[in-house]
Amino acid sequence: MQVPPGFIEMPGHDPGIYNSLLGPFWARAEGEGVAIGFRVERRHCNPAGQCHGGMLAGFADIVLTGGCNHVARLSRFLVTVSLTQDFLAPAALGAWVEARPEVLTVTRSTLFGQCLVAANGVPVLRASGSFRFGGEPDPRFDRLRRLLEGA
Repeated sequence: MQVPPGFIEMPGHDPGIYNSLLGPFWARAEGEGVAIGFRVERRHCNPAGQCHGGMLAGFADIVLTGGCNHVARLSRFLVTVSLTQDFLAPAALGAWVEARPEVLTVTRSTLFGQCLVAANGVPVLRASGSFRFGGEPDPRFDRLRRLLEGA
C-alpha cells in the first residue's frame, strides 16, 4: 500500500479495540500541525464499493481526538461529547484519504475542533466536535508527538 511522501505509520493500539480495527493510519508533521491519512481498502467499503460513511466518521473522530490533542499539546485522553459530520462526496476504493485537525478553542475541560477530510484531494467530509478531558495528562496519549519527533 503506497502512501504519500513523509507519512509515517502510526503505532497500532492494543489488538481488539476499535481503533486497531480501522487502521492502519499514517501521520505527517506539518509545522505545528499534523496530517493524518489512510488508504481506502475493500474492508472499509459499503456494498456500492465506496468508503463507508461510518469509516469516514470514525476516521474524523480519530483525527479530531488524537490530532487535536497533538496540536493543542494536551497529552490527555479526549472523550467525544459531540461530533457533527457533513458528507460531501464519496471516497472510492483505493483513494488516499487525509485530514488536518484544527483546534478552535480549549477551555478548562473541553476542546473544540474541526477538520476537512479529503479523498485524493477532493473534500468528502466536514466534521466538528467537542471533546472533554478524560483525566489528567498522561504520556499514553502523547504517542503522536513522540512518533513525529522521532522521525
